Amino acid sequence: MKITRKAEVAGIILLLAIFVLPIISFASSTKEIFVDDSASGTQDGSYNHPYKTIKKAIEKADGKTKIIVKRGVYIENITVSDNIKISGKDKKKTIIKAEDKSLPTVTLENKTELTDLTIEGGKSGVLVKDKGKGEVTISDCLIRDAKSDGIKIENGDKSSDRKINIINNDIYENGKSGIYSERRRLVIIDNNIFDNELDGIDMEQSVKAFIKDNEINQNDGVGIKLRSDKSDVTIEKNTFYKNEKSGIEVRYDGKAGWVNIKKNSVTKNEGFAIVKIFKNSSDNSYFTGLTIENNNSFSENKKGMISNPIRN
Repeated sequence: MKITRKAEVAGIILLLAIFVLPIISFASSTKEIFVDDSASGTQDGSYNHPYKTIKKAIEKADGKTKIIVKRGVYIENITVSDNIKISGKDKKKTIIKAEDKSLPTVTLENKTELTDLTIEGGKSGVLVKDKGKGEVTISDCLIRDAKSDGIKIENGDKSSDRKINIINNDIYENGKSGIYSERRRLVIIDNNIFDNELDGIDMEQSVKAFIKDNEINQNDGVGIKLRSDKSDVTIEKNTFYKNEKSGIEVRYDGKAGWVNIKKNSVTKNEGFAIVKIFKNSSDNSYFTGLTIENNNSFSENKKGMISNPIRN
């Protein structure tokens, strides 16, 4: 059947309506607000008249908003509410430093994003709350020197629309773990997690997590500590090097869960490459949901490769 020029044009217009126009509409619906710590005089959040503080920009956000933060040091504690993305111009030179060290430096609610920033100090560097539906993303940031965890994630729903994405960050020199999570759905990819005073990553039971391509090195505890109970965790292609305890610690308290460990390099840790710890001695089915594939690489771990189950 011959297609007329008129029908061809109509088809192109239809494709534009379906694919291109929604993208343009989405982009144009995002409000931009600018922040500069050296601002003075008129401040309306525009490029030429930015606000002096991030907190003021958040107060003025209305609907879907991107807050663009210029290089500088911002001494404040902020709570980032719905539909706000905060983006720094240079992650090493755009620094949010806690004013009140007893509070998190940054608190994230739902549908929020943090990118290209240094987050410094505070009780936690970043606290992720469970506030309704919406993903949270933390990417391309330096998170350091918190009194407690670098990133702390509160208990919440594990559905895909409340997923926490932690991607390509440096998380280091925090007073407890680099990342600590209660029940939640997590994607943790391409991070450097090192020199924290407890574990690199510490996850409670009932977590659903995909953990890939991270460097988890020289932490004062375990590289990754997880509870397998009611969890569904994949640990793939990570490097665990010179942690003060074991590379990976899997704990089991008597409830079924799934853990798959594959294609990791676990080297020169002070404990085992992988240590298995259980509490419920009456349950003979412990660790049946744990799969440690043969494609992992284990070498020079002080206590050996994979431990027998150890009763806690």
